Amino acid sequence: MRLPLLLLTLLWSCTSLFSQDLLPFNDMLEMLDKNEISKTKLALKQYNFSSLSQKDKASYLLNKGIIEYKENNFVVAYQTLLKVKDLKKFAEIMVIYNANDYLIDIANSVFEHSTAAPTLIEENCKIAEELNEPKLKIDCIYNTFYSELVGEDYQLALKYNYQMQRIAKENDLQKELLDIENNMGTIHYFQGRNDSALFYFERNLERSRKTKDTLSIAQRVNNMAMLKTALGEYAAALDHISEAEELARSQSDHQLLLAILRNKADILTYNKKFKAATDFYYQHLEMNDTLSASQHAQQLNELQTKYDTAEKELLNAELEAENSKSESQIYMLLFLLTIALGIVGYFLLNFYKTKKIMEERSKAQQLKELKLMKDQELASIDAMIAGQEKERLKIASDLHDDLGSSLTAIKISIENLKERTQDKESRSILENAHNILNDTYVKVRSISHTQNSRVLSEDGWINSLKDLAHKINKSGNLDIEVLHTGLHGNLSNSTELYLFRIIQELINNIMKHANATEASINITGYDNTLDIMVDDNGKGFNPDKVIKNGMGLDNIKKRVNDMNGIFTVDSNILKGGCTIHIEIPLV
Repeated sequence: MRLPLLLLTLLWSCTSLFSQDLLPFNDMLEMLDKNEISKTKLALKQYNFSSLSQKDKASYLLNKGIIEYKENNFVVAYQTLLKVKDLKKFAEIMVIYNANDYLIDIANSVFEHSTAAPTLIEENCKIAEELNEPKLKIDCIYNTFYSELVGEDYQLALKYNYQMQRIAKENDLQKELLDIENNMGTIHYFQGRNDSALFYFERNLERSRKTKDTLSIAQRVNNMAMLKTALGEYAAALDHISEAEELARSQSDHQLLLAILRNKADILTYNKKFKAATDFYYQHLEMNDTLSASQHAQQLNELQTKYDTAEKELLNAELEAENSKSESQIYMLLFLLTIALGIVGYFLLNFYKTKKIMEERSKAQQLKELKLMKDQELASIDAMIAGQEKERLKIASDLHDDLGSSLTAIKISIENLKERTQDKESRSILENAHNILNDTYVKVRSISHTQNSRVLSEDGWINSLKDLAHKINKSGNLDIEVLHTGLHGNLSNSTELYLFRIIQELINNIMKHANATEASINITGYDNTLDIMVDDNGKGFNPDKVIKNGMGLDNIKKRVNDMNGIFTVDSNILKGGCTIHIEIPLV
């Protein structure tokens, strides 16, 4: 029964023993990523800045500047981070990169510093290329994308996101991919393509909730609230913005909370809750004033922190002197505790590992059975398609070899008979028969060639699409671009043929009805889904009216439904253009 007391004494002693250790600067950066600002400030104050090397001074100033930034002291943070740049020749390359990154953030937040951003972006892009680091390359492209987004060049902004998306997929950067797809939804929102924005926001929010990153979830719930407002769904918008407010308050993120309060006031107004809207407008103004005055409060907090730190240093010195007497006992107890915890941990780990293996086996068996059923179904379809094509080839061969040869023989016989016949009337009849036979021979040959041609090339459906686009582009009336990423392995013959026919029909609709000059086909493969996005810059149309009355879209929708897929159309006569999104499950 003495063990709990022993553990308590041991933990207290170990804490006292190592309390004076200096925390590495890189560990502080990780703490700041988790918004552990107070702990980082205390750790930073353990260093004597004047005694540091030039290299360590740069790392020290970087952490100090980030702390000031997170406490909304933007001007002071900017000045501190510029001091890091003064030590550029001594600092590690990633220290300079991080300093630039935060300077860019400040430049995007504080208007008077915004002219410095392009130079900073250029320098960080060079560092990213030098290190060949995918995450840094994405950050570099993101800053360029942000400039285009602010400048309202949405098409170029979307292309930058496609570049980031490709890098993230190639390097399995799921967190970055989540942010990129959120950006794509935001671009569609700014373009007024609310259906496409809703698709990206809903999927992105669902995936974000699985990360359990509260701040990330709050940002996306806020986005969903603004989209619901644009769609006129004010009650749903109020539910979302209330959730975003609660999440932002739990993380004490003042900048995000400031935006959410303003958005909530607007949404309450749309819901005709004018008194509550007024309260939130006042809260927004009050917080904005508080943030503006935070620099003065910071000076007082620093004085108080210095005082508190001095007292803690004195207390720690006394505790260290007392604990040094029993240092050998502490290490022995620590050794025994480590062994005990190791034994317990081994048995717990083994138990959970066995349990997890059994669960995974059960899931694998279920997936195996589902896959077997699906494979059998696809195999029967593939066999049917293969049989049909084999039959077509046989018909073509028979037409060409048997019937074609027979017609040729008859043709030669008639020509010989015509040469030997002297009677004009008989020669005329033979001439007419010869012409009819010749026409018949041409038709048989045409049917043979048609039956003998393949729908898809031997290189697969993607190359067939590229060949189709190339033929259309040569006409000069429509320029089609085919893009594809993340496609691994081969699809079944039936699936490839279905997808090719669907996209072929969409291209035909664009050529017949859209009056478009440009179109793009973007095909993206995920682990379990295949996304197809077909865009054009045509005159647009009313999707509800067109799907109901024709243009083949209803048939295309039925084909997608047969494949258990999702088919959405986003178009508007006033704004022009059309985006058709198809999502096909691969499992």
